Amino acid sequence: MSKTRSLMLVILVLSLVTVPVLYARGTVEHPPTESVRTATDASGRIVTVAGPINRILVAGKAAIMPADALFLFPVAMETEVLLSVTNQGLGDFFNLIDPRFATQQRLGQQMGPEEIIAHAPDLVITKTSNYDSIVKQLEPFGIPVFTMNLETPQAWKEEIVQLGMLLGDEETPQRLNEEFDRREHAVASALEGLSAQERPTVLMMQAARADGITAFSVAPKEWIQTTIVESAGGVPVWKDDDLAANAWRKVSFEQIARWDADHVFLISYKSPAQPFLEEIASGSQWQQLRAATRGNIRATPADVVNYIQSDSRWILGLQWLAAQLHPDRFSSFDMESEIRSFYRDFYHITDEDILGKLVRSYLASMER
Repeated sequence: MSKTRSLMLVILVLSLVTVPVLYARGTVEHPPTESVRTATDASGRIVTVAGPINRILVAGKAAIMPADALFLFPVAMETEVLLSVTNQGLGDFFNLIDPRFATQQRLGQQMGPEEIIAHAPDLVITKTSNYDSIVKQLEPFGIPVFTMNLETPQAWKEEIVQLGMLLGDEETPQRLNEEFDRREHAVASALEGLSAQERPTVLMMQAARADGITAFSVAPKEWIQTTIVESAGGVPVWKDDDLAANAWRKVSFEQIARWDADHVFLISYKSPAQPFLEEIASGSQWQQLRAATRGNIRATPADVVNYIQSDSRWILGLQWLAAQLHPDRFSSFDMESEIRSFYRDFYHITDEDILGKLVRSYLASMER
């Protein structure tokens, strides 16, 4: 065999061996782009999911907020979802919308990375406050973890857009944000032209009992409890004092009396608010407050979740509060109708029995 023919044979053999190797290597390094989805989470991290999502785990403390965000998407009803404890004390919302959760044992809010990994989730969703305990622990294992902050109305709008990108559903966030904006615009339009003198002073406090003692506390000025009061046409009296920077701050009755707001609203996240209202009604010192003399000490609304918090129901809280502070500008406002339409529009609940249960829970929360 000539040297030329031998060289050609060698080149042919090498080409037959090399081409499949290059082709295989290209398949590994460049997966089909349509199977890869990326989004930016609330921690500023780029999160990537490759392939289908068959199991989602909502982990850590304050799990109800990212869980409520997830269930805005229809895919949550079509996918296996494992939830950490979401009952704040007033009941569980997910038991109402999906029979699976009536029997599913909830995961602990402080579950470790080993337990999470054992569930083999395709995606983990958690609050940004769980970054050290969950995100850092799972990063070495390559499990996609998407953090959500959800502490302001704007954060809700922006973060569900990013979650939608990760879930492969960009239409749902667009529709929901249009509905958030529509309801916000209706409130703003009703309050248009409101003068400073027409804005009543408001004290919004969380009431909680520990060891038989009731404590009242106010939220930081940047939190949603404060912004809801302002958007509803009120003046949050605690804002200028800046009593709390990053957490609820307890306040004494002396401080409450100094503020002497036109309206006092009590938030109770873990239990019905009626016992706190009864305690105030029986206290002679409370009856000297301006809000008490005008009959303006009330509980904030709730069904299985209180509306005045960084939850998807913040929009219901805003609508309700604006109507309370300015009833003359909301003469045709119907809260029961707004609750029904909220759950239909946001969570696709059409069962009249479930909607009726949610409305009755709201009405019970308003009893004095």
